[in-house]
Amino acid sequence: MPPKILLRLGLSFFVIATATYLGAGRWLNSRIFTPLDYPVSLDNQQLKSEPFEINLRETYFASLDLDYSVDDWYQDNRCSYKTILYPQWRVYRLGSASSQSRELWVSSEQLTHSDGSLSNAFLASPGQYQLEWDIPAAAPCLNPRHPHLSVSTDSSGYREGVGLTQLFCLFWGGTGLALFVVAGGRVARWKFARVLSPRIFPDMVLRNVLPIAKHAPLRPIHDPPHWPLFWVAIMSILMFTFMIFRPLPSKGLLVTWKNRDSVVWEKSPWPDTLVVYVRAPSHFFINSQDVPRSDLQAKLIEQLNHRVEWSVYFEAEPDVPYAEAVYAIEKIQTCGAKLIWVTPQMREDWQKSRPILRQAPD
Repeated sequence: MPPKILLRLGLSFFVIATATYLGAGRWLNSRIFTPLDYPVSLDNQQLKSEPFEINLRETYFASLDLDYSVDDWYQDNRCSYKTILYPQWRVYRLGSASSQSRELWVSSEQLTHSDGSLSNAFLASPGQYQLEWDIPAAAPCLNPRHPHLSVSTDSSGYREGVGLTQLFCLFWGGTGLALFVVAGGRVARWKFARVLSPRIFPDMVLRNVLPIAKHAPLRPIHDPPHWPLFWVAIMSILMFTFMIFRPLPSKGLLVTWKNRDSVVWEKSPWPDTLVVYVRAPSHFFINSQDVPRSDLQAKLIEQLNHRVEWSVYFEAEPDVPYAEAVYAIEKIQTCGAKLIWVTPQMREDWQKSRPILRQAPD
C-alpha cells in the first residue's frame, strides 16, 4: 500500500480513537448516578429535600441512610433502624418553569406489595425532582447516627461499557500510530535508496523503452475478504473479551428477611422437628444428640432421608463464634434443606404462644 494511503488511514484511526475515548469519558463524568445525598435532622415530622437533577432514564433507589450501630442487632426496644423501617415518602417532578406547580411522580404507597413489603426502587426520566419523607415521632433518637436522604442508581454497567469502549479506542489508536510508523519507514527507505543509487549520467532523464504489461489484479486484493474467516476472527475477539470481563459470581449465604411467623405442624407425621443447636465452644447438637463437627453433614443427611419435609431449625447460643454458626448454616444448606433460623426473640414469642420446638440441650 502506498505511504500516502497509510498516512491517511493512520491519521483517521488516531483521530477517531482519540475523539471517541475523550467523548466516552466526558459523557460518563456528566452522568449523575447519585443525584441526592442530603444530610437531614429527624426532629421535624416531614423532610423536604432540595430540588435535584436526574439526567438518566434509569431505576433509582430512595433511602434514609444511617451510620452503623450495634443497637441494630438487639431485639429489645432500643433506638435502632426499626424505628424508620416502614417509611412514607413521595417523589415529585418539578416543571421547567419556576412558577409551574409540581406533580406527584411516585410514592411509597404505590410501591407497597401485597405481603406488606416495600420496594424503594422507582423509574425516573431526566428532569428536576424533589423528595419528601415523613418521620415517625420516635425517630429523633437517631440523629447522632448522621441521617441523610439518598437517591442513587447503579453505575457499574455504564462504567464497564465505557471501559470496554476506551479499551477498544486504545487498540484503534495504537493501530493508527503503527500505520504512521510503517508509512514513515517506507518514505525514509525510498528517499535513502534514491539518494544513494548510482547514476552514470545524472543529468539524463530516465525513460522506459519497454512496454508495460498490465496484469489482472490479484484476487485476494481485488475481491472482498474471505467472510467466514473474517467473522471467525470477530467472534473469537468477542468471546475472549466476554471471558475476561464477565461478571463475577456472587458469594456468601443467601438470607431472606421476612416477617416472623410461628410454623406449627398440625398434621405433621413426625413427632419431633429437626433442630440443629450450636453451643460454645464448638459443640453441635442434632435433636439434643451431641454430634462431632466433622460428622454434622452426614448426620443431617441421615435424619433427612427419613423425612418428607426437609426443614431444619437452627439455633445458636449468643457466645458462639460467628465462624461456627456459619459452618452449621452452610452444612444445612449444602444438604438441600430449608433453613429456619430461630433468634432469641422468636424463641420467646413461640414459647408464649405454643412450644413447637424442643428446648436447647442440657
